[in-house]
Amino acid sequence: MNRTIISCDLGGTKCAAGIVEYNPATRHLSCLKKCAVKIADATSLAELLAHLEQFFDLPLHEADAICIGAAGQYNGESLIYEGVYPYPMNFAELARKQAWPAYAIVHDYTPIVCATFTPYMDQPDNIKRLNAAPLNPLGRRVALGLGTGLGMKDGVLFPDGSFWLGKNEAGHIGIGTPPDADPARLRLHHDLMRFLESDPPVTFEKILSGPGTVRLYEFFYPEREKITPAGVWEKLNDPASQEMMETFAWYLGHFVGTLQLLLMPEGGIWITGGVTLHYLNLFDHPAFAAGIKASPAYLPMRETYPLGILKNQEHAVIGGGYYAANRLLI
Repeated sequence: MNRTIISCDLGGTKCAAGIVEYNPATRHLSCLKKCAVKIADATSLAELLAHLEQFFDLPLHEADAICIGAAGQYNGESLIYEGVYPYPMNFAELARKQAWPAYAIVHDYTPIVCATFTPYMDQPDNIKRLNAAPLNPLGRRVALGLGTGLGMKDGVLFPDGSFWLGKNEAGHIGIGTPPDADPARLRLHHDLMRFLESDPPVTFEKILSGPGTVRLYEFFYPEREKITPAGVWEKLNDPASQEMMETFAWYLGHFVGTLQLLLMPEGGIWITGGVTLHYLNLFDHPAFAAGIKASPAYLPMRETYPLGILKNQEHAVIGGGYYAANRLLI
């Protein structure tokens, strides 16, 4: 008998969700219906989820399982993300009141890495490959996201379909001096680090997230008008801001190279997020490849690890369904 899973991707601005049907005999997952609701369109968590129930015509308590991938830290009762959510995200209290089925509130990139365990990866339209390395289904893999913040989760799939997930906050890694960069790049790096030191900490998230990229813009163009985190992304494709785009692409490559060295992900690094999907040209920029190679240790081995972009925006919903099927419906 097929099982019904509600899978949600809760971010700082919206909640995307879907009804996922799971066939236990074939282990097949399919998204039957999906929607997105802006956080600001509700005045409470209960009202936000009521919007989903209305769209799906399915009360949450009638599902077989619920998986919510959420930005912030879940303490077992509420989701904590200071200054982001406009009302309390008190999931446990709501679950008790509404008699939810088995549910999990997980790190927002848990469903993304779980999506890489599914046949999603076998469909070429879902992926933009950045190298030709063969897929290693049982290798450690990383899901990396560029958006409001810098998200990451790593995991390993086992032959029986179970999996292991890492615990990490890689966006908060400090930016080290690249081991192998040309003199001009090295001078720029030191100048930028001194500039960022006026507003510590100096981390990869400080450059590769919205508020951090504003500082990158201010470094290159101090004489221009002030800009918001939302507005700065438009500048990545502006011909008048090519220095910023090149530098952003280089530090993105430097971050990918750093993660390769930290984790040696034989299953690949798979990148997604709002910024990624809107600015795919970043990954074609020569500065991105140069950033990866700025940490040259074990480079021949690292070049055998897959690198690609997850393009189909259903991946979070399908990944949440996979998590629920393997952790909640057992």
